[in-house]
Amino acid sequence: MKSTSTALATHLAGPVTTLATCWRITRIDGREFFFTDHDRDLVFDGDVYKASSGYSRTAIANDASLSVDNLDVEGVFDDEAITEEELRAGLFDQAEVRIFLVNWADPSMGALRMRRGWFGEVVLTEQGVFRTELRGMTQALSQRLGELYSPECRADLGDPRCKVPIHPPEIQRSTSYAVGDTVRVRTSSALTTIGIPFVNPGFDAGNLSGWTVASGSAAAKTTSGALGPKTGTHFLEGGNVAGFELRQTVDLSHVLDEPILDAGDYRLTVGGWRANGGGNTVDQGRLRVQLLDELGAVLATPLDTGNEAMTGVWTLRQVADALVPSGTRQLRVIFNGTRVSGSVCNVALDAVSGFFTDTTTGVGTATVFENRVYRCVGAGTTAADQTAYDTSVGQQTTDGTAVFEAMESWSRAGIVTDVVDRAVFTATIDEPRASDGWFAGGVLTWESGPNAARSIEVKAWTQATGRVELFLPMGYAIRVGDLFRIHPGCDKRLDTCIARFANVLNFRGEPYVPGQDAMMSYPDAR
Repeated sequence: MKSTSTALATHLAGPVTTLATCWRITRIDGREFFFTDHDRDLVFDGDVYKASSGYSRTAIANDASLSVDNLDVEGVFDDEAITEEELRAGLFDQAEVRIFLVNWADPSMGALRMRRGWFGEVVLTEQGVFRTELRGMTQALSQRLGELYSPECRADLGDPRCKVPIHPPEIQRSTSYAVGDTVRVRTSSALTTIGIPFVNPGFDAGNLSGWTVASGSAAAKTTSGALGPKTGTHFLEGGNVAGFELRQTVDLSHVLDEPILDAGDYRLTVGGWRANGGGNTVDQGRLRVQLLDELGAVLATPLDTGNEAMTGVWTLRQVADALVPSGTRQLRVIFNGTRVSGSVCNVALDAVSGFFTDTTTGVGTATVFENRVYRCVGAGTTAADQTAYDTSVGQQTTDGTAVFEAMESWSRAGIVTDVVDRAVFTATIDEPRASDGWFAGGVLTWESGPNAARSIEVKAWTQATGRVELFLPMGYAIRVGDLFRIHPGCDKRLDTCIARFANVLNFRGEPYVPGQDAMMSYPDAR
């Protein structure tokens, strides 16, 4: 029996009702979405339930059995709500959903709770519709409990039964540790940088793809008099016009961490190379970089060169470590050219680039741990202040009264150096023990870029070239410079447990139990 307020119960019992269904989605990253099937937005408990992203659902039925009560929900993609890109990226996997009824004429009557569950399988159609199964709370009861014996290990690499320290916790100050405890320690002060995903930043596509011509005309060129590209094969120069304006806006919502962004803990370094072509030294160009909120309002202009004439020598025009204001969601580059003499506006631009620096101390990628973990070999309590650790493998460090010994980490830091597609790329990974296939079957976790915090299983690893192949493509494009951590795979065989991980004491399989062939065989007639 469902409970509700007296006022809403009275309304439900009346001859005429004014009911609307609302659904509230909470993703595992904490972001929430609010929708209703009413014809206008509803405000309930301080949240606005949007009607612009309507949905339809199958009937809700309840019974007294413990069978899984599933419900199908169908909706249309909306750029301001659930987008196809985010669904394909897996951001809504295992999202919690609550469905309830309210009186749209008087939401203060409260809600009648109809269903609570989690997103199941999501189907995307070519018509821009998504369809998903909402799995009820009894889904958890359908999981198998208990184990069957097998020759392969039943533990997962790094879990409490396996005990291999794949990604141990970070060391804590003034904390007691026992012999055998394993921790990570920040031994590098390197800050995390996140590249800005400009499209065609050096115009090497041979055109202006990724850029918007707001006025006048410009083109990608290979030469202009004695001027050639700063990098690559092309650069930008104005056309036969009195002036031009070129723009590119970058969405940062999938690039930066919003809590860190709104805390003012990012710094921006961005710029481009400027010159004048055709021997012209009087035409004037102006390079600006603006930071915008989600509605496009300008919050700051960290770089504005003003109108300036250049020579035929490329010169870097850049701003470094500029403060990124709270609320920033977009970055815009604007380049203007003004002709002063001649028939062509010879103002040139090339190699636009930039990155954000995360200055927080609470966020650490695998890089700051320098591919080391530390096992406690002398029980004690760590000091109140950070101790300088010896990172040489086998060397010991006394931290307070505890003693730790440096070991090679199973989880290694990596950086993308070239990209083939969303599932294949090359990377630099420092792992002296690695050979072909070392990371196959392991897990890669992105630590920067649009796929940050997403994990995916590794299909193949080629040691000589650093080629990584994932089992499934990532939801967002992989970019050069993206950081990740990766650990080797385990095929759950006894030989692997002994040779690779030296962990046979925790092996959870029965490799010597006779199989069915032995059980069904006849005695030897001899």
